[in-house]
Amino acid sequence: MNTEKFLLIFKREYLTRVRTKAFIVSTILAPLGLLILIIIPIILSSFETEQTQKIGIVDQTGSVYQRLSELNPDRYTEPDAMPVDSLRSLVITGELDGFIILSQAHIDGEQNPELFYTGTGGLSLVGEIRSDLRTVLRDERLDRAAVGETVRAILSMQTNLQTRVLTETGEEESDTLSLFFVGYIMFFIIYAAMFGYGAVIMRSVIEEKSNRIIEVITSSVKPFELLMGKVMGVGALGLTQFAIWSVTGAGIMAVAAPLAALFLGGNETSAPDARQAAAQADLPFSIPTIGAEVWVVFVLFFLAGYLIYSAMYAAVGSAVDSESDANQLMIPLMIPIMLPLLFIGNIASDPNSTFSVITSLVPFFSPMLMPMRVAMTPVPFWEVALALALCILTFVAIIWVSSRIYRVGILMYGKKASFAELFKWVRSN
Repeated sequence: MNTEKFLLIFKREYLTRVRTKAFIVSTILAPLGLLILIIIPIILSSFETEQTQKIGIVDQTGSVYQRLSELNPDRYTEPDAMPVDSLRSLVITGELDGFIILSQAHIDGEQNPELFYTGTGGLSLVGEIRSDLRTVLRDERLDRAAVGETVRAILSMQTNLQTRVLTETGEEESDTLSLFFVGYIMFFIIYAAMFGYGAVIMRSVIEEKSNRIIEVITSSVKPFELLMGKVMGVGALGLTQFAIWSVTGAGIMAVAAPLAALFLGGNETSAPDARQAAAQADLPFSIPTIGAEVWVVFVLFFLAGYLIYSAMYAAVGSAVDSESDANQLMIPLMIPIMLPLLFIGNIASDPNSTFSVITSLVPFFSPMLMPMRVAMTPVPFWEVALALALCILTFVAIIWVSSRIYRVGILMYGKKASFAELFKWVRSN
């Protein structure tokens, strides 16, 4: 391969695309979209006004309504004695949002209470009322059984399991649910990149082929050099975009917690670090520290996956005259890209199982599954190295096959090639 010609094509593919409006706009819009997704819920929650629904309680026990009223006096009310049909009319006309009839059978556990309502409040309202009823009925049963405070305290205790991960050096690290989300996000970033940047390669080949530009280019450059230059040039473009997104995303996440504290009514007189710590303390999960090795593995397997699939996309592009003709040939590409979606549950359940290890070593799956495993759990170095080596070998084999299809396909016009013809192109000299 002529290095000078390869670098010339690489430079052309990279510089031509990095200056386009599409690249600039997409690079700006992605961090902006992330910022909007963070800010809008925060702002909406700060302006959110709680609308309390009025629930009528028909208390035939003589004691449960009092407990509900003490628990939430704004929600529960006791209407005047009236038949059920009248209560239904109050709900329909909007004077009540719902009503519940409580009897001795509910305290004895023989029946479950029923809420009659218009649907206003949805699952949130139903969940809150269910929780309130469980609390007051439990307390009523305990009072009637004359249970002591010690037993009450025992019944109210809840035990949570906290986990700590021991590293090979004996250090302790937090084991949080957010580690799964880190791997999950990495999975879909690479997953989307396989489609997005591979399609860029395919469209580029189809465009040059349909415009007959390719005939001029191949008169001075070998098809293999042209294919490699395209693949590497667009790959560098993807890395540039991800580098910009990573830096911008890190900056956005750094200010997310103080911003949340500001809008959610944090102490304005406290120091920024204190506000950030307070905001993070309110989160349902802790924010993990992502080690440098996770980012390195992510970048390496992003490149490996991109190289494998972009070479295949280029071969498809050279075998057709338009994107609409590529559907049939795209099926073999879509299957290995989409199969890892079926494995996410298994990887999340046990990232070190035999199934997880084997699937993450398969070259067509490892670009998406290996970074996910590394983000969730310590993975032996030999597994990462073996998966990466297999990806490189697979890319070499695919780029050789694709270049042989490419050298014939870019000069073929007028019809869509079948799989049998593609096989002949690979074998032809």
